[in-house]
Parts: sequence; C-alpha cells; structure tokens
Amino acid sequence: MNNSISKAGSWSPRMRLSKRLREQLRNAVASEGADHPPNQSVLSPIGVSLAGVPVKSTKRQLDEIDQSAAKRPRLSTEVEGERAEPVGKTTIIQHPKPKPPHAAFLEKSVEPFEPRFRSDSVDSFVYEWLESVGSDRNTHCRSDSCLNQLASEPVPRQLAKSAPQMQYTRDADGFAVPPKPVSTGSQSREDINSASVALSDVFTSGSSRAPGRSLVEDPAYRARNLVANNIYMRRPRDPMPEHITGLVNHIRQGRNSPEPSPDEVMQDGQLHDLSMGAGESDIETYFFAHIFPHFKTFDSLKRSDRQPLARNVVPNADSNLKVSIPLPDALYGYNDHDAFPQQQAQLISMGTDMLANSWNLAYPFFVIEFKGDGPSGSGSLWVATNQCLGGAASCVNIAERLNHRLGQCKSDKVRLINSAAFSIAMRGTEARLYISWKHDELRYYTANVESFLLQRPNDYLEFRKYVLNIIDWGKGERLNKIRFSLDTLLEESRKRISEAAKARPRPSDNSVAGSKRGKPSSRG
Repeated sequence: MNNSISKAGSWSPRMRLSKRLREQLRNAVASEGADHPPNQSVLSPIGVSLAGVPVKSTKRQLDEIDQSAAKRPRLSTEVEGERAEPVGKTTIIQHPKPKPPHAAFLEKSVEPFEPRFRSDSVDSFVYEWLESVGSDRNTHCRSDSCLNQLASEPVPRQLAKSAPQMQYTRDADGFAVPPKPVSTGSQSREDINSASVALSDVFTSGSSRAPGRSLVEDPAYRARNLVANNIYMRRPRDPMPEHITGLVNHIRQGRNSPEPSPDEVMQDGQLHDLSMGAGESDIETYFFAHIFPHFKTFDSLKRSDRQPLARNVVPNADSNLKVSIPLPDALYGYNDHDAFPQQQAQLISMGTDMLANSWNLAYPFFVIEFKGDGPSGSGSLWVATNQCLGGAASCVNIAERLNHRLGQCKSDKVRLINSAAFSIAMRGTEARLYISWKHDELRYYTANVESFLLQRPNDYLEFRKYVLNIIDWGKGERLNKIRFSLDTLLEESRKRISEAAKARPRPSDNSVAGSKRGKPSSRG
C-alpha cells in the first residue's frame, strides 16, 4: 500500500488527503468490503486502490490523459450514484464540458444562480476533493462561472460597466413618466392615450383624477377647482339678491306667441324616442330644431356651437387649481358688428374685452350643455352642471368688465348693467335651468331656477317658455342697456378729450408779437 501511495505521490506531489476525505474513504471501504472479492479493489478518486493494490486499468486511463500542470486543474470526476463503484465499473475521468460564454450586462435580468453541486450528493464529495488538492482552475479558466462560491452562497449580481442604468423620460413639469409596458397583445388607441397621461396631471389638479378623465369629471372639481377660483353653487334655500330675483320673475312670465298643445307634445314620437336612450348628437338635433333657435348671419343675436371660450375670460384667482376652459355645446351672445352698429368706435377702443371666442361673439349670456344617455351615451348632469358653472361665470366676468368701466365714469347717466347669465344642463329626459351672477368683487354664485321632466307635456312647454323668454330678454332689454352703456362710455370719452383740449394753454397775442419782433429783418 505504501508503494501505491508513493506512486500516486510522484504523479501529483501536491495532493494531500484531508482529514474529512480520509474518513469518507474509510467509510466507503467498510461499506463495500463485503460486496467485493479479495482480488478486487475499490478505486479512490485519486487512482489509489483502497485495498492497497494499484488498479492497472485505471493507470492506463490516467496515462491517456495529458498530465501537464496547465491542464491538470481542468480535470473533473463524475461519479454515478451515492457510493463508490466496483472495480468492474471503473470511474471515468473526463474534461469538464465548457460552459457557453454570456454577456455580463445580462446578469441583472437573469434568475438567481442555483448551485450545481448539492451538499448531499457525491458531486459535493468530488468538489471538496478538488478543493483539498489545491486546484488552481480560477487562474486558468476564462468562463464566467461560480468557482469562488460555496454551494450555499448565491452568485453576486453586478452590473457590467457597459450597461447604463435605465433612464426615464420626463414631462414638462419634471415628473418621471413610466416606460411603456411590454405589449401582451393589440391595444386600442383609447387605451394607449389613457395610459400616457402624465403624472403631473394628478399633482396640478390637486386630486386623484383617473387617467383619461376630463377635469370637469373629477369628483373634486366642484369642491376644489371651482371654489379655489371663487365659483360657488348656491343651495335652494339660500336667498338671491333682489336684481336676480326680479330677473327670474321676468323670465317666468307667460308668452303670447303660438306654442304646441299638450296633445301634440304627447304625440311627438321623436321626443318619446329620447326617453329610450339617445346620444348627445341626437339630443342636440332635436332641441336645436324645436326649442333653441339659430339666427341669421346679419341678426343682432348669434349662437356659436362647440367653440372654446378664450382663456382670458375665464375667472382666475391665481390658484394652482384651474377652471377647465369652457366648451359650450351652444352659447348665445351678440354679433359684435350687427348688434352695435353705432358703438363701433367705443368697442374698438376697448380691444377684446367683450369677446368670448374666436367667432367674435360679444357679451354672451346663455350657455347650453347637452349629455347623451342610455346605451349610446353615458350622460351625467353633474358633469354638465360643472360645465355650466364655469361657462356662465365666464359670461358674467365679461359683462362685469363693462360695469368696471362704467364705474370709473363721473356722468350721472351711468347705469350698471345686470351682468347675470343663464345656463342649462340637460339630456333627453331632463333639463336643469341655472342663473349665475357676481355677488361682490370676488365671488360668483350659481343657483337652480327650475328643473323639467321633458316627456311631461306641461314641463316641456314650461321649459320652452323659459328658453324663449331668456333669448327675448337678451335680444331686447339686455342688448338695449349694453348699447346705452357703450354710448355713455363714448360720450364720457369725448368729454374728457374736450376738457383736456380746453385745459391746454393757448399762445397769447404778446408772445406772438414778440416772436415777430425777434425775427431778423430781410433788409440791408
């Protein structure tokens, strides 16, 4: 046995059997001794017969392998089963199969490495043997492996220097926009638009508005955005100012013009169809044809449909919570040229103070908001009311600009106009009429005047009466007072110019004579 060991030692002088390895070899001999005849021996991983007799076949296998110092560390032994093999089934020593190279920058995205060697297997035994003989595979192996790690230690996950960290794009407010998720199928344009809403929209509105929802649909819009800009909804029991109560009583008066009978309303099939569910365009088409008139080009009144109001006419209290730019489905006001033919000089001097939109609609007073309902629409009168609050307050704001100019006049003829405006939020079955006014220098109030169930003939006829009376008030009394106010402003402006001219010092006769004497003579 000593000879065998010395032979093995001459083959690999660096090999030393650790205490643990010697104990495992003795246990293997004890377990296998009963199964092997005396002339057979069990082969150890280092090519030494456990019975003290060298195995010739094993020696030949070792001779066939290049035993150079550079290649010896690449040897790995694969042992099948939990125990050592008999001599008849000799252990085969092979080169390890090289691992395919992988890019270091992918280490971040791969799953944690699972150790190849299990602590309870023979593979662990061979691995420990390689460690005990001082394998220097770390020096010569170029593959990206886990040789420096024990079986129980995870592989460290490090980023390669060439892999930059992911950069997020940022919106106009400086908030990070998350990257587009990996596609799991086809997506509609609506889904993409909803997902691409910037995060800053949540912070600037001061609420948790869902992506894709308009500002007027925000549950906090009325309580936060409108209130922050001094726009309030009044409760029914709150009293209204005297000039507002008088205006409401005026539009409640009966009319002498012809109107449909209750029977005709009951037999109106189109009106009945609206109660079964209709889209917003169908509701617009019906009520534009039966209740809301459209005026000719050269008429004093003008109706603009679905035109946004100018930003400078929307009430703004310098708050971070803004009022949504109104986009009324219908807006009544005046044709700036045909309604004020004698006041053009004054209007020109006022710039665009009186204009509501790019259609040159002047001094608007009546806002209408439609909503679809039923299977073809998802109308909400709460949202429509939010739109009325912003739109009507903007109309009041334009009229108050005129009152501000009138308040600076010293003439006894000056009379402030009633700056109130009306609005309607409606769908195919219901309509709500509101009136808005400016309470003081800051606050805008809106109150409900009436509500109507449109399939009831009496409610339908009442609704029609209110609408036409509001339009008549705008075309008659209100327009005349605005014209008078503009004439007053023009007269006051001319008076100031005349007074300024009179106050200017005129050259005296003495100064004229002195200037003549001071002239050099043309003679001599």
